[in-house]
Amino acid sequence: MDVMECIHTRRSIRKYQDIPVEFEKIGRIVEAGMQAPTAGNIQDLRFIIIQEKSKRVQIAEAALQQYWIETAPVHLVICVDIKKGKQFYGIRGERLYSIQHSGAAAMNMLLTAHHFGLGACWVGAFDEEAIKSICGVPEYARAEAIITIGYADEIPPRPPKFIIETHAYIERYGNRIKTFPLVIAEPSPVIEKHVRETIAAIDESTNTIIAKGVKKGKEFWKKLKNKE
Repeated sequence: MDVMECIHTRRSIRKYQDIPVEFEKIGRIVEAGMQAPTAGNIQDLRFIIIQEKSKRVQIAEAALQQYWIETAPVHLVICVDIKKGKQFYGIRGERLYSIQHSGAAAMNMLLTAHHFGLGACWVGAFDEEAIKSICGVPEYARAEAIITIGYADEIPPRPPKFIIETHAYIERYGNRIKTFPLVIAEPSPVIEKHVRETIAAIDESTNTIIAKGVKKGKEFWKKLKNKE
């Protein structure tokens, strides 16, 4: 799929099939995270791959008891070397750039997982000290996000999104494109028709792509069982 299709059809997956994920795909997802831009190319991102069941259970508990997390066969913990950012950019590097870097990496990883037919979810709510202890994160580093990875066992509906005119401004904050009929909530019948058709097409494409990922995961598991 092309990048725009990948962006529009990606969904946050919180239900996973109880089957393993090919390590090659995990590696490609981490590699995508490494390609995220960093200030001055300092490359302060670090990634921890968690597959062990007992650790996944601990992480789910540390993530404010979000127990669905432990069902994902792979957890990718995105960390940042905060001393490196501080060394080059001071307090701004430590407190801002590090967050920007990990956010860019997380989005790359979510899109790559979707590209490979996998489900993924970005988890940001967790006890940082607990995650540090579980994953052995040193004092000079910080866990910024957890990405759950696995073959999806659900097809979530498309979440509602605002139209571009509500969030995009020209030249200065608040300066909307007032000539666009959609901005004043008076769309023409032609525009309404195109909007409905676009939404329907995106929903159909999303369901097809995620369904293929679910099917592929089951086929992969069946092959593994046949080899045993």
